[in-house]
Amino acid sequence: AEEELQRLFVTRNIDPIRWEAESGEDIESKTAEEDTRLWCAEGSFMIIVASKQFSMQPGDTLDIPKGSEYNAKAGIAGCVVY
Repeated sequence: AEEELQRLFVTRNIDPIRWEAESGEDIESKTAEEDTRLWCAEGSFMIIVASKQFSMQPGDTLDIPKGSEYNAKAGIAGCVVY
């Protein structure tokens, strides 16, 4: 659950950015300015990093290396990502 993930951030002294997307919404292409870890908190999304596609579900994490371009699309229930 999202609450458990938030507790993890507190215990590890992580100050994450939270974003969400509606069903089927495209998340614009971005370039990772630093090594980045994404956590799927709710819903699902598909993400493409360096021409590789990943399906993310609640509890999944994905590391994106600095300088990598990525884009994503929310699943049918939307998504909440940190």
